[in-house]
Amino acid sequence: MTKILVVDDSMVSRMMIKQIVQETFPDWDVVDAANGDDALVVTEKNQDIDVALLDYNMPGMNGLELAEKIQQTHPIPKMALLTANIQDHVREQAESIGISFLNKPIQEDIVVPFLRA
Repeated sequence: MTKILVVDDSMVSRMMIKQIVQETFPDWDVVDAANGDDALVVTEKNQDIDVALLDYNMPGMNGLELAEKIQQTHPIPKMALLTANIQDHVREQAESIGISFLNKPIQEDIVVPFLRA
């Protein structure tokens, strides 16, 4: 079974992503967190996460910082940053550690192709 981690400080965004995943991939397990610190706890408890969708702009640790910490302790094979504002230096830094970008607002036609790829 595929397990996906969704990290976003917006409960609405987390709910939207969970709904998209559950409707498209009903056998997938979705775990979520509201911020980077909570996400690190979730990854400790769920070391079998296959995919992570991380909001870039969050209070405290941003999504890129979170991705780097996760990759050091419990590498996740497929990760994407969710953001409406992609700056070149952020894109370069993310690409250097193998992270994709998905544009916000969250929509099925953006999320599903990434998850299927």
